[in-house]
Amino acid sequence: MRSPRHSSSSILIGSLVFAATSSCTQRLQDACTALSTALPSLVTFPNTTLYALENTYWSARQSTLAPSCFVTPTCAADVSTAIKILTSLSTPFSVKGGGHAAFPGGSNAAAGGVTIDLLHLTSLTASRDRRTVSVGAGNRWINVSAFLDPLGLAVVGGRVADVGVGGVILGGGISYFSGLYGWACDNVRSYQLVLSSGAIVNASARENPDLFWALRGGAGTNFGVVTRFDLAAFEQRDIWHNSLLFPGALNATLIPLLQNLTVNGLPADPQTHTYFVMAYLPALGGHVILSDQFRAAPPPANTTPAVFQAFNDEALLPTIVKTTTVANISTVSRAIDQAYGSRQTWSNTAVSATSAALLVEFVPLYEAWVSKLVAAANGTDVSPLMIYQPIPLNVLRAMQANGGNALGLTPSDGPLMIVQLSVSWASSALDEVVESSCKDLIGSVNALAAKRKLGNGFVYVNYADSSQDVFASYGKENLARLRLVAKKWDPKGLYQKLWRGYFKV
Repeated sequence: MRSPRHSSSSILIGSLVFAATSSCTQRLQDACTALSTALPSLVTFPNTTLYALENTYWSARQSTLAPSCFVTPTCAADVSTAIKILTSLSTPFSVKGGGHAAFPGGSNAAAGGVTIDLLHLTSLTASRDRRTVSVGAGNRWINVSAFLDPLGLAVVGGRVADVGVGGVILGGGISYFSGLYGWACDNVRSYQLVLSSGAIVNASARENPDLFWALRGGAGTNFGVVTRFDLAAFEQRDIWHNSLLFPGALNATLIPLLQNLTVNGLPADPQTHTYFVMAYLPALGGHVILSDQFRAAPPPANTTPAVFQAFNDEALLPTIVKTTTVANISTVSRAIDQAYGSRQTWSNTAVSATSAALLVEFVPLYEAWVSKLVAAANGTDVSPLMIYQPIPLNVLRAMQANGGNALGLTPSDGPLMIVQLSVSWASSALDEVVESSCKDLIGSVNALAAKRKLGNGFVYVNYADSSQDVFASYGKENLARLRLVAKKWDPKGLYQKLWRGYFKV
């Protein structure tokens, strides 16, 4: 039975729609007032404590925006109410899940707009057969793992504790378990979402399969506000995590090991996962390298999985720090969590992983970029990273399950290496040089890869900057298909026009 609030909301929505279509003046009615009438106690306004809390984002650049209000729905019906009001009044809006997008407006509206904050959509339910976990879209990954760890279950999800569920899955979702099961989007059984009409629908392999396909990597901003994910679950206990910090001088030795691991090691042991970070840390003498290694099934005590053995030869590769942990997913994901408060940006591309020489050739480009940013920072905080994230053949094969996803990647493309830039900094005076230098460096990486006939150009949406043409990188056929799905489910293009931030097809 619907609550009195929802019953009165339906009446209000009907009158709003009528007014919006009959008078230009009425279309300019304040959306925040309408929302607070329809959803009492769920709208927060500027200059309040709750507004300040909701306007907290991982990247401080997002928090500089000031929407006219935040609306915090408690269920899909509330989201529907909000969408009907916002679209009827032609009000620009954005949607915040975990708030972990880096660039301004990624998941926050500017003045005159409204941000829908999903923070109350935190339901978590495991099916009786333990094969499916239903996850509200407002959850962070730490909520999911904290719920599943005691049950001895896991899902293919985000690696970092405080990142939101929705953004990770809708953009693809690299996971500790991708070697076995593919990315997070490949392991969604069903989506519940709110269309631009306000209708609440489900999308699965059997129900609205075109929408199901598009949501697997096509991002929700083009199709609907996802309110619940039904995820495939599997039995899982503790995982193994090995974190190695090396002097940067070893990059020419370590990168070929990573390349061989991507081509041969990871497919040979699909329970394994890794990423490789080049960082500049003056406190540790300058350039350093972080190799984080994971295995879903821990090896025998005090041993290293064979595929990672070459990285752990202390005689040849002395470490600055080495930490090995066998723990539940919550513990491991907290260990690699990222602090809030700095200004942030990302950018990325993908290249063939078949050449160690190419990956080594990127290092001087990276080091010149670091020097430029450190000089520009002039003593203020800046932390530029270049990160290599493998997409080995076993992951590409797993992506083809369940009809494939929207990303446009096939085994014939691989193996691939995502080359990601990540920068955090303190002063807004650095914004322009950070953004322009990231764009230039990714351009140089692509140009060098193309020259060696080793380019690919896939852009992973969850690490993209706002200027990158993400969906074009999925290929012409997939882009055309995504546009057809968006046109079918949002025929008036309301989400294209009004949903600000993130990427559009």
